[in-house]
Amino acid sequence: MTNRRMDILQVVTIFSCLGLSNAYGVHLSDLQQNLAANGSVMVAPLNSSDAYSVSINLSQSTVNNCPSLENAGSMAQMEFLTRLTAGCRFDKMVPPTVYNKDGEEVPLGLYARFYIYVIKNLDSSDLQFMVQGLLQLRYEDPRLAFSKYLPNQRQPMMGESELKKMLWVPHIFMSNEEASSVLGTSAKDELTSIYPNGTVLISTRLQATLYCWMNFQKFPFDEQKCTTILESWMYNTSLVELHWETVRPVSFDKQLQLTEYNLIGSLYNESITVSNGSSMTHGALEGNYSKISFTVLLTREVGYYVIDYFLPSIMIVTISWVSFWLQADQTPARTTLGCTTLLSFITLSLSQENDLMKVSYVTMSEVWFLVCTIFIFGSLVEFAFVNTIWRRNNDLQLKKRTTKYIVKSTFVPKRHRRHGYRRTDSTLSTMSTTSMDKSCGRDNTVITIETPIIIGGSLSREDSAISLDEQDETSTSSSSDSSKEKPAQTFATMTPKEVSLWIDRKMRFVFPLAFIVFNALFWTLVYCL
Repeated sequence: MTNRRMDILQVVTIFSCLGLSNAYGVHLSDLQQNLAANGSVMVAPLNSSDAYSVSINLSQSTVNNCPSLENAGSMAQMEFLTRLTAGCRFDKMVPPTVYNKDGEEVPLGLYARFYIYVIKNLDSSDLQFMVQGLLQLRYEDPRLAFSKYLPNQRQPMMGESELKKMLWVPHIFMSNEEASSVLGTSAKDELTSIYPNGTVLISTRLQATLYCWMNFQKFPFDEQKCTTILESWMYNTSLVELHWETVRPVSFDKQLQLTEYNLIGSLYNESITVSNGSSMTHGALEGNYSKISFTVLLTREVGYYVIDYFLPSIMIVTISWVSFWLQADQTPARTTLGCTTLLSFITLSLSQENDLMKVSYVTMSEVWFLVCTIFIFGSLVEFAFVNTIWRRNNDLQLKKRTTKYIVKSTFVPKRHRRHGYRRTDSTLSTMSTTSMDKSCGRDNTVITIETPIIIGGSLSREDSAISLDEQDETSTSSSSDSSKEKPAQTFATMTPKEVSLWIDRKMRFVFPLAFIVFNALFWTLVYCL
């Protein structure tokens, strides 16, 4: 038997044409080829005893198209990861399948941690704040476990955006964001780490502008709660569940400082949001989606507002009370003082209110502004009142010099007051003859008698008009009621100037006392309720 060698390329061509697996027979011209199961090829003519034997080795790459992971220790890291995440082994469009201890399939647990570098731009006009931090997402993907291929390696394999593109990565979004971006100079600050047991850790340094629904009812003594919400965009709770890390899920940089607020703590929460036809929070997909959130607790620093707003306003209100020490006839001084203090306080309030968002409810700063304006305006009204009394010509007849009777005689018009006393003799003597003539009838006879009256040894004349009828009636009534007549009651008299000065003296105590009471109620409401 004559043995001849054949070229290996010819043999491969024969295999590809025949598609042999164990042993096949086929006629090519006058030749017969036989392939044994051990890989030998027998080529011989049909009518000849000569046979040609060819031996070949079938490698694994010839049988299977998936790249081999044997001798992984001699491969470069990128080559090994490329083979590990090849399409024949790894589908990056499908999340990893996780089983519990009982062998049942469970949702993939995605654990998050947030480290905050900066919180700033808490803008009350736009209800927004900006946060910079490091977001870490951890989950397990058994398909990426490489401990069986590299048993001696204990350190994780790390890479940046190129490695992240080769893996399945959960799609997480911030539901209350206005804008967000990944930080970085020459490249994005993203780091992906794969541990030998298949644990994947994705770290991203990001910056986000988020909405914060602030409440300014107690401004500037308010406390704000700004929340950051993370949700799963594509996979519902049957596939992916979000959780916070058990150890320090939310932490802050030690050098974190806020200009207007003071950071007092944080809260974190895990919940489920429902997306359906009426509340489409996740596009067109319906279902229950996992959600985690953390809330930053902030309290406003009031030192700036106390020094630049409250103390100056208290001083302006106090200055308006100086007019109570000026006389009521000093119109230019008191008017200038009142108008100046009022305009100064309005300017001070507007400079502070411009930085606050226009809200539909009343804030504590507006209550303070309104009451202080009332006090300043009240001092102007008080001046107008005492100045009017100062210019009166009639004295006030008072039963007593007490607040009750002074206020009653000052505010109630004279024609509405009824006096229950009788005229004295001095009052009767001042009546004119004309008034007496009106009281006389048509048939009465009036006799004017001129009688000399001796006063101090000198003579003087005084005209007297006396009705005879009235004289008779007066003499008769006086004789009949002489036994019943009570002694005449005495009254006090105050001039308009005295009344004005009395009101100013009272206002020197009423206004400060009322302002102290208001401050007690205001600060109690601010800090105790």
